[in-house]
Order: sequence, then C-alpha cells, then structure tokens
Amino acid sequence: MLRLNTSPRVPSFWGPMLLAAALLLVSNFSEPYWQNFYIVQGKALNTTIKLGAWGACTSYRNATGINGPSTFCTSHYSGYDYYYVPNNTANGINQFPTVADDNTLLGLNAASTDRIFVIGSGATSTYWVHVIATILACLTIASLILSPKHLGSENSRLFALQKSGIVTIILALLSFVVTLVAFCIEIAVALPAKNRLNNAADGITASLGNVQWFTLPCAIVMIPALLSVLLRATTQHEYVDL
Repeated sequence: MLRLNTSPRVPSFWGPMLLAAALLLVSNFSEPYWQNFYIVQGKALNTTIKLGAWGACTSYRNATGINGPSTFCTSHYSGYDYYYVPNNTANGINQFPTVADDNTLLGLNAASTDRIFVIGSGATSTYWVHVIATILACLTIASLILSPKHLGSENSRLFALQKSGIVTIILALLSFVVTLVAFCIEIAVALPAKNRLNNAADGITASLGNVQWFTLPCAIVMIPALLSVLLRATTQHEYVDL
C-alpha cells in the first residue's frame, strides 16, 4: 500500500540532503573569500576579474616578470556596485585594474560618464538567499542528528514531532524551495551582468561563474530525497526514534 511516510531516517533521504547541504555550504565562500566560486568572470589581455557574492578580485593571467602580488581583492561586502572603466592603462589597452584599492577595483573612482555599469548592490545583495538555503539545509541535517529525548519528555509535543520526523521534512521542503529560488535569482543576476561586461569594451570577454551551477544540483538531489520519504510504499510499522 502506498502511503505517506514521515520517517526521514533512511539513507535515501539523509544521503542526498547531506550532499546538498555540503555543496551549498562550500559555495557560500565566494569571491573574495575563496577564488574558486564567483558570479561572473571577465578576461582582458592579461588580467582577469571575478565578481563574487561578497566582493571582487582581479589577477594577472600571466604573472611572468611581475614583481609583487598577482591578485588584488576588495574588502568583503554584503552588497556592492561594480563598474567597468575602459582604457584603464596608459597605452589605452583595455585591462582590469591591478591595485589594492576597493574603489579602483570596483570602478567607483571614475566619473559617471567614464564608466559602464555592470552590476549593482541590489543584485549582489540577493545572494543572501543562498545563505538562507544553506542554513535551512544544515538545520535539516541537524534535526536528523538531534534525539527526541533532548527536546523534552516522551509526553511533550516537541518529542512527538521530532520522533515522527515532521520537523525534519518541513525543514527539507523549505530548504528545497529556497534553494530553487536561489538558483533562479542567481541566474537572473548573473546573465545581465555577464552581458554588460561582455559588451563593455573591445578585448573584454565575459562568462558566467559557477555559483549557480552548484545551487542547481543541490535542488535536484533534494527531489529524490523528499520523494523517498513522502511517497514510499511501506507496510505498517512503528517509527524508530531519530
């Protein structure tokens, strides 16, 4: 008989959810925390810029013969504006700035008529949705680990809810919805920024980053995890304590 199964203490549930939580957590450490995750990447003749969720970093593509640092990052921002300034070098070749100055890296020093808007603080601030999705996924895993006896006596409502697994499933459903929303937002933010940077000046080639491509698999793997407990053929049994 096919019936609703609210017991999430099965590998088919916690395995995919644990994977999703791990991927979401790692991908939070976007530029400039960790230069492996970013929203948009732009390449010039010998410099590269990566716009992340929390700031931006520029670096030399070929640092041969260059004395000193080869990477320059902004401070950590929860929302920032980025403008591209064409002809940033003395000889007029379009490059990205390579100095340790936030305003220069973000193109804020240039006059409004000399800079090209790429992405705004309203767009970059939306990456907090990614953080919320991560928190919900981690809370889902934590609820699997938490024993019902830690929430009160066997007669308490919290004990019963935790034993049944309803809290865990609610958290998992919320995590799935917010993760899917985060992916949609990240695509909606990244595509216009990529196009603006790609069209900013000759010699600049922009491409999408990889943050959203970590978010999408997280939402996908949550689907079979949820179905494994919501729609599973079972016989009548007593659920074991989590």
